[in-house]
This record gives sequence, C-alpha cells and structure tokens, in this order.
Amino acid sequence: MTRMKTILLTLILILPVIITFSQTDSTTIYYKGIENKDIRTICDLTDLQIEKIFCKDTLLRGKVFNVIIKEFKKGKISSEKNFNIKTEKQHIPMVVNGDTLIYEIDFTDKTGFGNSTDSLTLTFAGLLKKDKFKLKVEYPGMSVSQELKGQSNYSLRAANSCSANKIQIPINIEYPILAYTPPFDTGSEVQSYCMLGEENVLDWYDKFKVKHYYVIYLEIK
Repeated sequence: MTRMKTILLTLILILPVIITFSQTDSTTIYYKGIENKDIRTICDLTDLQIEKIFCKDTLLRGKVFNVIIKEFKKGKISSEKNFNIKTEKQHIPMVVNGDTLIYEIDFTDKTGFGNSTDSLTLTFAGLLKKDKFKLKVEYPGMSVSQELKGQSNYSLRAANSCSANKIQIPINIEYPILAYTPPFDTGSEVQSYCMLGEENVLDWYDKFKVKHYYVIYLEIK
C-alpha cells in the first residue's frame, strides 16, 4: 500500500511536467478572415488578397515564427525563399553626434513570443500587378516582402482545407499553412481551390495537374 502511494505521488508530481512537454510539441494556429465589411469591399475592388493567422500559446515564449516560401513547378520545388527569422539578438552600431551607439534588436519580441507576448497575429497581404504578386508578411514589429509569379486566377488561401479555421502544427518543423495557387480545373467548366486542400501539397501536380503554385510554410523555432 505504501508503494502504491509512492507511485501515485510520483505521478502527481511529474504529470504537469509531462503535460508541459507534450503541449510544446505542437500548437494551434487559427485562420482569421477580414471582419470589417468596408475593408473586404476595398480588397475585392483592388484585387488585394489578405490572410491572417493567429496563435495564443504562452508556452511558446522565446520562440519565433519563421516563414519559408517554396515555389513548385510540375510537382518539384523550383525555388525557395527562407526569411530566416532567428531568436538571436542583433546589435547594430549607429553613430550619433560623433558617438557610436549600439542598437539592439530582439527579434523574439518582434516576430514571436517575447517575455510579455500572450498572442501573435501574422498578416499575409499581396497585390497582383501584371504577372507579379507582391506579397508582404506583417509581423507585430517588422515586415518582410517577396515577389511571386501569378495570374488573375491565383488565390492566396489556407493550404489545408476550405472548411477548417484552425490547424495543429508541430514545433521546429516546416509546416504548410498557406498557398498561392490557381484552382484545380476538372475539365468540365468546374474549377476548385478547396479540393486541393484535401490533399498533401506535394501531390497537387500528380493528382490535380496543377503545374505551378507556391506553398507558404511556418516554422516555429
């Protein structure tokens, strides 16, 4: 009986630690649409495409949200842009009135969960001009940009499914969250973006013959 009490006490003590470690293996991000009706109308009239992701997980403190964009042609990766967001602090020397000052940038506070960060929202916004889609990724404290190739039928949207407003993603692993892609053409005057989201992004060419598209990956590290 004493041994059983010891085992139960040990489990009670280590259970919170086990739960904490399991929770930091993955987290949930939510897709947020544009709630303001006027802004939605402006986006429709100007062909501006906006997608937002939201995360609320204080166990992620000390981690940043890195973005990788991969271009696919006929099922193969043809180019890759890694924004390489890191947790390290950057020290930039600046000369002011003849004196050299060191300006410190902590990217954890600007691009992830800093010591006082309770939630994080990333905005992905892009505008197509001719065949160039100028994508801007807006963090709370900075922004990064990348130019993609596109056409009028390309859509910036969730990579997984049209029906899901949230997704569970692993930590320290590149995981697809968004895509910039043309629709799947069934050949019978029916085109669908949602059907793509039901399959692995790596299989879109083999299964749907989508020759060109981009996948946006999130890496929480």
